[in-house]
Amino acid sequence: MNNIYLYRPLQFPSKWSDLTSVRFWCFLVLEAARNNSYDEGQMMDLLQVNPSTYYTLKSRLNERIAQYLAQNVKNPISALKDKVSMVPAMVFGNDREVAIRALKNLEKQLIEYDLSNELIVVYKALARLSMFNGDYDYYEKEYNRHVAYSLAVVKAEDLFYDFVKRAGNYMMTREDSDREAVQANLRELTNISELYQGHRLSVMYNIVRIYYMCMFTSRSENLKSLEIEIDTILQQIKKNFEKFELDTFYQSIRFLVDYLYFEYYQKTGNTVRADHYYRQINGNVPEVAFKPVFSFYVTQFLNSKVERFMDNGNVAELNDLNAELEANFDTNVNEAYPHISFRRFLAIGKFYEGDYSGSARILNNLRNELSMKRYTFTDVELKLFQAMQYCFMGEDGLCSQLLQSVKRQINDDDKTYEPAAMFIKMLKAAIKPEEFRKKVKKLTEIYEHFNQLNQGANRMLWFVKFDEATIRKMANPIKD
Repeated sequence: MNNIYLYRPLQFPSKWSDLTSVRFWCFLVLEAARNNSYDEGQMMDLLQVNPSTYYTLKSRLNERIAQYLAQNVKNPISALKDKVSMVPAMVFGNDREVAIRALKNLEKQLIEYDLSNELIVVYKALARLSMFNGDYDYYEKEYNRHVAYSLAVVKAEDLFYDFVKRAGNYMMTREDSDREAVQANLRELTNISELYQGHRLSVMYNIVRIYYMCMFTSRSENLKSLEIEIDTILQQIKKNFEKFELDTFYQSIRFLVDYLYFEYYQKTGNTVRADHYYRQINGNVPEVAFKPVFSFYVTQFLNSKVERFMDNGNVAELNDLNAELEANFDTNVNEAYPHISFRRFLAIGKFYEGDYSGSARILNNLRNELSMKRYTFTDVELKLFQAMQYCFMGEDGLCSQLLQSVKRQINDDDKTYEPAAMFIKMLKAAIKPEEFRKKVKKLTEIYEHFNQLNQGANRMLWFVKFDEATIRKMANPIKD
């Protein structure tokens, strides 16, 4: 159909039962969305409809898209679940032995795919059909066991998804209470995986465990010692993904194996292996970023990408995906960790391109659109980074305002913010009029002290390269 139809004056169908008209309008909306970057106001103008009619059309269109996607997912689990839906009828069949044989065959398939909820239905039917042949107690026991197992799987899934929220909160606050919440999450998931056997439980537990180790193990030597164990675990997860390649859950998360390899080797300083996995996954990151449920994993990749840049200094590689990510990474202010981290990532990219104004603008917009009161550690770090941009730009007044704001936030007795206090001292020295050589020497001394304090889990501004060129730039009285 020619796109010229998009520009003809149209009449909205008077009745929603006129399916041909509705489908035609849905086509117009899809074509406009595919070929042009219209916002909702422009789309309503184009279609010549009021907001109420437009949102009704949009709702219908979303339903149709969801139905289409559901019908086109290759998934043997759906076929198994269809069989399970017929199980109750088998209890009332004419031939008990035929029904039992069919149920046992279905049991094997369900066990293979680790479908505990469906096994509950099968075992209850087998128990009812076996009341007089001696197998009743066995199947009743299996029924009760799988009821407990099913509840454990549901709980494990909750913990799997909850981990990303708790871990994200800790990364922004660095508070002991948030770290304890992450540890409690992992302990509970560990207990469930030790109580029950199942490849789905094993996959979820080990993904969480490896991310936890990469995020919270401060000494790279400790991580290095686990290389064989982690490689064995990831290879087993990969085998599960390949064996059950049409499992929707495994289809969706199979990219995580390479993400975890990259994360692990980047944390342990194995540049060769980290680069190998980086090249495999980097180009596909925008596609993963388009799905909101994976925002945590994309965020961890971007953080590791910055760490990789700190080693190789390649600005082009650091920023190679930024345009695509800005269009595809679906972050939300309510999901603070990915939202804040992605804006920081973009600001870091601008900073290393030398666009200090652009970097400061990103940070300023972020702090205006989202309350950072809950995330003091991150707020302090971003304000200091923004103040540094102003220092480089020669905006000494704006730099001083931010430094005063940070001083009001931090407690001088709190060791967590000792590096922040030292960095404030460094920036103040940078904007203070003084002979250039003396200033460079003084800044170098302050930086060395900052570096000594800025260690461990609470280090901040780790993404800034404080080399000689950076310090001279800070000291330069002619802010070019």
